[in-house]
Amino acid sequence: MWISPLRLNDAQEPARGILEGIRAKRGAVPKLLLSMARRPQVLNGRQTMNMAVHGGNSTLGGRREELISYYVATIGGCYG
Repeated sequence: MWISPLRLNDAQEPARGILEGIRAKRGAVPKLLLSMARRPQVLNGRQTMNMAVHGGNSTLGGRREELISYYVATIGGCYG
């Protein structure tokens, strides 16, 4: 990886708060997001988009949103 991920302790606000929230929810923070933390505005934009897609604000409900997300990611080769 040519852009090295930050360590969580080295991240500055607001990136650090975003990353800590992800760690609390998922138990770990993916290296991609730790790399995005070098540009907090990029990480914030990604998080905003992610919440729009997976935030549970649609009429589909959280379970269906996750099922559709998994299905699309699988077709796209993101899970293996």
